[in-house]
This record gives sequence, C-alpha cells and structure tokens, in this order.
Amino acid sequence: LLALLGASRAFSTCRTLDLEAARRKRIEAVRGQILSKLRLPAPPADPPPAPALPDEVRALYNSTQELLRQRALLRPHEDPEDYYAKELHRFPMETPGDGERGKGGKGVGEGS
Repeated sequence: LLALLGASRAFSTCRTLDLEAARRKRIEAVRGQILSKLRLPAPPADPPPAPALPDEVRALYNSTQELLRQRALLRPHEDPEDYYAKELHRFPMETPGDGERGKGGKGVGEGS
C-alpha cells in the first residue's frame, strides 16, 4: 500500500504552491490597484533627504523646550478637584405653559 502511495505521487501533475511567489504577486497586484486609483503610471520617486537644520534653529528649539520644562516645574500642581464646580446654583423656573395661563391670559393654541 505504501509503495502504491509513493508511485501515485510520481504521476501527480500538480505543482507545489510557492507561497512566497503568490505573496509577491498579490503585493504587486495591490500596488497596481493603488497606482490606478491615484492615476499614476509608476510609483513616485523617493524624495531627496531633507536638509539638516541650522544650528541656530536647533538651539532655539532646545532652549524653548527647556524653558517649557522649567515653567512646568514652577507652576503649582493642579488639583483634579479644582476642575469641577464647588457650588451648585439653582434657578427656579416656571413649568411650560404656566407663564400665560397663570396671569389670566389665553394660552397658545386656545380659541379667539
């Protein structure tokens, strides 16, 4: 039985599936779809590297960051309870419809 199984494999016409090749083909297909949606014939070229920042700009940035850190240390620590109101103010309001009827006048929607 094992000999027949080995012999049957030799007659098989199925090729083994190369998963890496299938993955590459799928990636190329997705790239092609993206390029067609963007209406580009080919992928854009890599942008040139950005020029280095001048030393004056870098020093200004670093000094600003240091100043912000110092101000944060000098600022008193905020208590989370300070965010919420300490007192509750209530305002009495009339219920809807009491304004006109309570004074003897006709309410909205009543006959003339």
